[in-house]
Amino acid sequence: MRRQRGFTLIELMVGSAVTFLTVLAVSAAFLGYTQSFYTQAGIRGGQASLRQTHMMVVRNLRMAGYGMEPPLAFDFPDGWSRDSLGAINRSDRLVFRMRNPAFNAFASSMTATSINLAKGLTETLRKGQIVQVVCPGALGWSYGQLSADAPKGATNLVLEPANGRFPRLNDFSASCFGSGSGGLSVYVFKIDVFDYSIRLIDEDGNPTTPDRPYLFRRHGLAEVDVDNSYGEPVAEDIEALRVSFLRGDGSFFIPTKYDDTVHPAPGYDTPLDDPRRANDNPANIRAVVVGLVARSTTRDSGASPQVMNQIPSFGSKLTTSSGKLVPVPEDPIPKPKDYGFRRIVSEMSVHVRNMRSSEMPVPVYTLDSTTPDACKGALPKDDFNCAGG
Repeated sequence: MRRQRGFTLIELMVGSAVTFLTVLAVSAAFLGYTQSFYTQAGIRGGQASLRQTHMMVVRNLRMAGYGMEPPLAFDFPDGWSRDSLGAINRSDRLVFRMRNPAFNAFASSMTATSINLAKGLTETLRKGQIVQVVCPGALGWSYGQLSADAPKGATNLVLEPANGRFPRLNDFSASCFGSGSGGLSVYVFKIDVFDYSIRLIDEDGNPTTPDRPYLFRRHGLAEVDVDNSYGEPVAEDIEALRVSFLRGDGSFFIPTKYDDTVHPAPGYDTPLDDPRRANDNPANIRAVVVGLVARSTTRDSGASPQVMNQIPSFGSKLTTSSGKLVPVPEDPIPKPKDYGFRRIVSEMSVHVRNMRSSEMPVPVYTLDSTTPDACKGALPKDDFNCAGG
């Protein structure tokens, strides 16, 4: 009868070692897969945020200047330039305006301090709202800015005192603003403001941890919270915004604030070969190059503080060469605290066709009640601004 033989101590130790190494290899592979999964998920989140931001900004930017004189379509507040030392994260601001195509009202009378409406408002207008008043046939127009909220149903708009500068013009002296203008109504439109900028927000209340970047939009209206001057967040993890402006011939330029003395604005009837069509007035903007940097929504735990600690260079800044402004590559933007984030860069050119307007648009359509969502050419009789003009 054969005696049964067990494992020796050496065999048990070798088996245990092999088992341990196998488990260790499987665990390392699982951890690596998990880390890769979360890293890729964070990258996809950043890409989604970038895609959402581009769609929103580009969609709005294409309407810049609709229903307004081209010189007033864009604004350049202090600190908008990427070369401004006071700009947070060296981010630029993009500020533009347009007439809201979904709103119109009719004025019964106007003074330098208020506008009386023929019918009550269909929505609330907040303090700071810019309104445009247009005569029948666009024979004349002016602007005003509300000094107080106007609730839904209100028939009176109280204006800020006139100061001779847009938007506080309040000039309704032309005869076409009178109630007897051939029996036609005086239009009142709402001017929307899109003010985009990058802000860093301390979400966890810990000053030692990096703030999270957001793209914010202000509406140019009075804020409910006076300490919150940023407006509302519209996209998270957008770290940088770059804007460059082009003329109709494709040349880059830095628009100036509206100033008719240094860079006179071309008018609707200015010939195409007039020098005013080629100066630095904002009316000559024909395209905007929008560059964005988004970071991943999650941190890559495998990255050390010494790597990936800056926003990569992207886009161009303008410099003078041979007497002309030319784009040159930017330097990377330091971000020493935000290590471990992957970053996605995107640029897009947007044509702003409303800047080529040759006349002030006025609505000449009304809703066809017999065909839903269809418009027909007729003077509006139902207070409906179909397609905005």
